[in-house]
Amino acid sequence: MLSKEELRRYSQTSATESAIAIALDWLGIVALFAALIYLPHFLAFPLCFILIGRQQLALAILMHDGAHGRLFKSPQVNDYLGQVFTAAPLFFSQDSYRKFHLKHHLEPLVATDPDISLIGGYPIPTKSFVRKLLRDIFGISYFKFIGYFFYQPRRKKSSESTKAVKPSSKRLPVAFQVFSILLVNGLFFGTLFYLGHGWLFLFFWVLPMMTILQVLLRIRGIAEHAGYEANTNQMLCSRTVVNPIQTFFFAPHQVNYHMEHHQYPSVPFYHLPKVHRMMLERDSLPKQNIFRGYGKVLADLLN
Repeated sequence: MLSKEELRRYSQTSATESAIAIALDWLGIVALFAALIYLPHFLAFPLCFILIGRQQLALAILMHDGAHGRLFKSPQVNDYLGQVFTAAPLFFSQDSYRKFHLKHHLEPLVATDPDISLIGGYPIPTKSFVRKLLRDIFGISYFKFIGYFFYQPRRKKSSESTKAVKPSSKRLPVAFQVFSILLVNGLFFGTLFYLGHGWLFLFFWVLPMMTILQVLLRIRGIAEHAGYEANTNQMLCSRTVVNPIQTFFFAPHQVNYHMEHHQYPSVPFYHLPKVHRMMLERDSLPKQNIFRGYGKVLADLLN
């Protein structure tokens, strides 16, 4: 395990690291839309559709770090920039996400875990899982997803976890959250419309969000906890997946180091690989919960 000094060191946030991550995600989005506009090809459309969904997942993972207050040291900067650059593009509220996600860190996999509808009940029959994926692919899950995330934060609040990092307790003004969503997506659509390709916003931003992103979120989500039972040692009910190619698609920004994240939620994403190596060297990770790919995870969760 980490010493108090090591935990303090690796819990330090870096504005540079966070800004670079946000910039690279957006650069990838710009590059994909540039390819759609200037390199039109029948193979480019499905490839860009999938990769844009992956970029949306990357923004969602950065929103997750923002919900933990791990993007920027200043709570105000963390909350406002996190909302504008990671949550708003997804038509989402970082503040709403924070409220239910910190509850997940209290006791994963218990009945009151906000994620239980996604990660509970496994293993399941393969046919049942295929039906879930089809609902994701056809956009049916998206509306349930939105309703779920806006309903959960309004449920009765539970006590705060001493392990989960508590960002600024003052929520962002609702007016600002709405404004940020309208501003970012308005600029996005307006730029594409000015270039004569406004239709791309619907077909290559909104539709991937409703379909591909839902598939990626499901696979990432169940890989983190599904199939386990609640445990006071949260590393025993979490998984870490180490496969650079697969995690590029399913777990960007080191969210695949999920045992480490639950043990030390104060550690920002860019320090998790180092923490993983240190914990391995000290034999403090349950090795049976380290997987080399998502195929083995799904094999364990489906019957």
